[in-house]
Amino acid sequence: MHVAQRSKTRMIPDETEEKTIDLALGEEPLVTPGFNPLADFANFGGAEAAMLRYLGSDLGVFTKAMADAVSGYITTRLPRLGVTGATVDKEVVEDWLTRSSTGPFDEDFADYIRGLTHVGGGTTFPGMTVPLPPQMLIGLIAWLEGEILAYLADVSDTITLSGVGGVWMDEMMLQLGIMLEPVLGSPSGPRDYSRGHNAELHPYADLAGFGMSEGRILGETGALLEPAGTGVISLAYTYLLSRPESAGYFQDADHLAKRKSTLTGWWTRTSKDPYETQGNFGEYMRKVANSHVRNAGDHPNLEIPAQLTIALMGWVQMRVMTALNTIALAPSGEATFGELGDPANLAIVGKAWMQMLALQLGILIDPYLTV
Repeated sequence: MHVAQRSKTRMIPDETEEKTIDLALGEEPLVTPGFNPLADFANFGGAEAAMLRYLGSDLGVFTKAMADAVSGYITTRLPRLGVTGATVDKEVVEDWLTRSSTGPFDEDFADYIRGLTHVGGGTTFPGMTVPLPPQMLIGLIAWLEGEILAYLADVSDTITLSGVGGVWMDEMMLQLGIMLEPVLGSPSGPRDYSRGHNAELHPYADLAGFGMSEGRILGETGALLEPAGTGVISLAYTYLLSRPESAGYFQDADHLAKRKSTLTGWWTRTSKDPYETQGNFGEYMRKVANSHVRNAGDHPNLEIPAQLTIALMGWVQMRVMTALNTIALAPSGEATFGELGDPANLAIVGKAWMQMLALQLGILIDPYLTV
């Protein structure tokens, strides 16, 4: 049964339904802290896992199609980037995607991800055996997010795509946090970006599938979302202040006001084409990244943990994906707001936004990468 048919029922089970589902199946909870201690912070819980399990697409078709796509992409693209031994075990990818679709999301699942990706003292993409540069892995996960949305668009209506697609994005970010464990540390200070390609968006933006056309989509749709910035910032900070994992990182009222101003500026710049008029978007993001580490910023003794940033990006991706479901693209490329668009268009728009946010995450946690 396709997603579009299932979506006639109510999309998100409430907490009572979550517990009823678990009890009826005689199962442990679908999500436990053993999967990722920040899963609850990222708003990935039983209801979200149930959406993947019960409202997803035909699992066998999905996993095979995605495994074929992953294998073809990696074996074609990575050798050009100097990666030797860039082969993929498609059966491993199929199994990984199956477990990522159904759960349970617990300590065993987290250990399973570690077994797939923690190799040679570093990290890699599931199905591969050679370690990859961490930013390359982030680029591949960003690409995969776009592929997941494109596939779901073929079997979903717009509401289902925005809901289930958003949950997939959140889960992929939480999995990314597990994959990156061997290469994340606590920097002693800001990273020196005075040399190298400081202004570029991300070293693997092209690998992620984010190019000029995706930048234009951000510019078109961002013009509609930017006015919502005040509400978005208010929602984000209300949430951050309500959570024990994040509330302690705001020192006082003055500090909170400055952080709100910073986040407002980030939203404004993110809602534009990074390749067009604003310029040096990468340089701007690297300054933001350095401000999060110890011995930098207005509060030098404060450090925002990389895993908290990763989980928060999962939360952001899920909410942005939901917000995009009333943005449509005209044949001319012009974005309009206020009605449900075609799922294929939502996948195109969602792909651009999710890949941009994932690449931004790569920059934000770059000072914490040890390789």
